[in-house]
Amino acid sequence: MADVKISELTLAAAAGDSVVPASNAAGNATNKVTLQSIANLATPASIGAATQSDIDSSISMKVNSNASAVANSSQITNMVSMTQADYDALGSTSNTTLYVIQG
Repeated sequence: MADVKISELTLAAAAGDSVVPASNAAGNATNKVTLQSIANLATPASIGAATQSDIDSSISMKVNSNASAVANSSQITNMVSMTQADYDALGSTSNTTLYVIQG
């Protein structure tokens, strides 16, 4: 298997115990790591225990949305871009989501 080109490998769904090569930052060693170990790098514990509330707060700071400035308004905490057909197919919408119609 070591002599098989990546382009010649069979495409398959990866499982958490699948292994991939990973080089260290210095570039002088390559080891095999599991996909699960890579996924674990993105867990809240590994990124400073960020919570969804922390993330929402961070997003709302980047989207200048002052709901207190206008009566009966909601702060925008999410933005999505979609086609008109996708928007029309939504069962319901959110008062805190800004929908951008493509096209």
